[in-house]
Amino acid sequence: MHGTIMSLEGGLPVGGARRRGLLAAGVAGIIVLAAGVLLTELIANLMADAARERQQATALSRLAEARAKLEGEINATLYIGQGLVSYAATRPGLSQEEFQRFAEQTVSIGRNVRSAAIAPDNVIAYVYPLASNERALGFDYRESADQWPAIKRVMDERATIIAGPVDLVQGGRALIARTPIYRPGPDSDPQAEPGYWGVASVVINMEGLFADAGILPRTGGYEFAMRGADGKGADGDPIMGDPALFENDAVTLPVSLPHGSWELAARPAGGWYVDKTGIHAARGIGYGISLLIAVLSGLVVSAHQRARAMALHDPLTGLPNRRLLEDRLSQLAALCERTDLGFLVLYLDLNGFKPINDAYGHAVGDALLQEIGRRITDATRRSDTVARIGGDEFVIIVPGAGGEQTARHLAGRLRQRVSEPLIIGERSITIEVSIGWAAFPTDSSSVDDLLALADRRMYRAKKSASASS
Repeated sequence: MHGTIMSLEGGLPVGGARRRGLLAAGVAGIIVLAAGVLLTELIANLMADAARERQQATALSRLAEARAKLEGEINATLYIGQGLVSYAATRPGLSQEEFQRFAEQTVSIGRNVRSAAIAPDNVIAYVYPLASNERALGFDYRESADQWPAIKRVMDERATIIAGPVDLVQGGRALIARTPIYRPGPDSDPQAEPGYWGVASVVINMEGLFADAGILPRTGGYEFAMRGADGKGADGDPIMGDPALFENDAVTLPVSLPHGSWELAARPAGGWYVDKTGIHAARGIGYGISLLIAVLSGLVVSAHQRARAMALHDPLTGLPNRRLLEDRLSQLAALCERTDLGFLVLYLDLNGFKPINDAYGHAVGDALLQEIGRRITDATRRSDTVARIGGDEFVIIVPGAGGEQTARHLAGRLRQRVSEPLIIGERSITIEVSIGWAAFPTDSSSVDDLLALADRRMYRAKKSASASS
């Protein structure tokens, strides 16, 4: 029979408990690291959002300032229009010369007023300045498919409407503030309501208006755009700038008009910029702290698992100790009550271990016990429990087995495996083993009594072996 060469430097075997401990430590570290990374990313995103919100607040402040200037200039233009309406409504026989003198004094108030006109019965009869605007005289709004809807709206709503951008008869594009003119009824009927007489128009220079408000398409580090032609707000056509700005992430504000509105948008030229230096620094710190905490968590879990394993396993052989053995016996006993599935307990004791320990020293004795533990484990199933409960005593639990025949067969296999020679240097050591057994619940339904019975049978076998040697 070939012997096993036994090393005195074997140390503790790496068992399933240690592997499970390392796995638990790794899982704990990964979970903590993932949580730390997620938290770091959340903080970084919050920092980026806060930086962006600060930029948006600045852009909104810029828009609010531009809106105030726009609305102020528009109100001044409406004041001019109201002056023209009042003047025309009180002078039935208004001559071209009178209109020119009055308009010259009134229109000059508005910085961005390009021209003014009065259209009795919707036909332009008066225009200021006359020079360069002669083509507008005699223009009939009813014959213009582009301008008649705006005139009709003024008539229907009986209010000032800002239209445009409009292609002017005299050339160019502009905004036009139109106000209806009403004249009193005949003297014979003082109770009659004033009737529609015509419309007064004030042409506004768009470029000058937007430039004064500081919202040209690209100025001051910002991109600007406006929509809402004819006062239709977000549903209106583009007026100024790139309309795609509204489809992106620009900030917007409404601009109030009489009986309508515009929508104004702004965004920094080139898009919103976030200085990522601080965010990268926060990420680096967060990742570092997360990694440190993950490592510490893994070490804590590993230490806990090692401590738990040491509390439940024999430090020399790495096998389950008496505490873990009793716990598994209790579990199997409870399982048997529900399933009637019994188990065997085998009690093993080495014969002549003390003389070997005394002759060769404790180092050889410890190595021998480790090798015996490995041999017993090799001779049993993975579902079986092999425990060292002290000294040279081992206990085996065999779930699902019962009966004397099974016990004797397993005991014979264990004796043969354990008794194989161990080679130490030039010496061959052979050791025998005594085995006692008991079956649950056939021999006893008490775990303590079952172990005691297996122990007694083992001692009887040991005495029998001593007597025959």
